[in-house]
Amino acid sequence: MRITSIALVLGLSLATAAPAAAQGDNDFWKAVGDWDINIDPTVGNGCYAIASWNGGTVLRIGRNPERDNFYFLIGNPKWASLQPEAKYDIQIQFGNRPVWDVSATGLQFNPGETVYLHAQSNKMEFISEFQEALNMSISYNGSEIDKLKLTGSMRAWNEVEVCQQEMNRRAPSVSPPVSEDPFSEDPFGNGAGQTKNSSSKNRARKE
Repeated sequence: MRITSIALVLGLSLATAAPAAAQGDNDFWKAVGDWDINIDPTVGNGCYAIASWNGGTVLRIGRNPERDNFYFLIGNPKWASLQPEAKYDIQIQFGNRPVWDVSATGLQFNPGETVYLHAQSNKMEFISEFQEALNMSISYNGSEIDKLKLTGSMRAWNEVEVCQQEMNRRAPSVSPPVSEDPFSEDPFGNGAGQTKNSSSKNRARKE
């Protein structure tokens, strides 16, 4: 199974606050246990959950309404060799479930800051496993580089969905622009080579 993105390190119990770089100037929605649920206006007011671990790892996972999918990113200041836009093939495993092969891309919010590994997908089985598993293992080049204890991940993602539903409800509905040109429609829009009036056979019979 393939998604598109991720990262490295070792830390188990959750720390309290995630670095500001991974959160940006986003709006706070709610705290759910060790996770913060925030809203990112740069991805269509997409909601996401973010948490950090004592080893320095930060995990952010959320919705992107503009692409109708989910994404996640993970990073640690110790992973100084990671490069923005570089590709990293990693493996993620939730508990004892099958391994996910992930093609990760380096993502840096601002020059000089931590480079995160980022991925996006519409495979919601990944989210289900994230919610249900007790831990998340990350491997690179055949070696486990991190193992995160997923305390409260079920409640965290459920709140992401509640947040997203509310953001979608608040979003203004956009109607397609109405053209003032009566000749702008495709004359064959209802079928190539056919007109809307099919009375030609009747006229032929009369003639």
